[in-house]
Amino acid sequence: MLCDISQVPEPAPRIRLRWRILLGLAAILFWLTNGLLVRGGYYAYHGYSADRIARIAPVSDSGIEIEGPLDFVQRTELVLGLLKLRSPSYYFRVQQSVTSITYLAPNYLSTAEGRRISLEDIGALAHPATGAVSILYSTAFPRGPGDIADYDIFSYAGVLVHELRHIELYASGQDLGGWEEEKLCEEAAYDCLKFMDAPGGVLARYDMYLYDPQHSRYQRWYDWYMQ
Repeated sequence: MLCDISQVPEPAPRIRLRWRILLGLAAILFWLTNGLLVRGGYYAYHGYSADRIARIAPVSDSGIEIEGPLDFVQRTELVLGLLKLRSPSYYFRVQQSVTSITYLAPNYLSTAEGRRISLEDIGALAHPATGAVSILYSTAFPRGPGDIADYDIFSYAGVLVHELRHIELYASGQDLGGWEEEKLCEEAAYDCLKFMDAPGGVLARYDMYLYDPQHSRYQRWYDWYMQ
């Protein structure tokens, strides 16, 4: 009768320790990768990156007179470059109908009768009879003059298309005024931005408005027609 008294080898502690380290590193890598993807998606949705505008060539030969500080002129040329690159049809319409784009600094406008009209919550003004468009600081530089992101340029482009539509409606005798005209202008801006694949955060503003254009939060826009 034989009896095997040799010891059964136990798993080496070092091997178990290595597996634990590898599993820990894999968990950390997964966490970091997932965090970066979520953060990247968040930034892309809100247009915080400069990924898209980095590929845009500014347009300085549009034939539209641009008046204002140099940084305003450069930003407006970049917006025109965005339209030309991603929505040539709207760029052509802007060229045909908009005669000038002017930087508007004050918070009030003075009328011929001496009244002062508040520009609070107004981003831009169209002068349909002349084709001129006035752009306020908050529209051209939503993050300040030193910062630039995809959101800024797409948002400015939407405002410019909105004012273009005011001019076109006036020229065709369809300027209704009030919420009905604002809705038509916002629809045009939304269609253009969606076609250009604007950041989701920009489109969300239009989605909210078009869902209920008569909401009380927009009354200040319609009050403009009464001034």
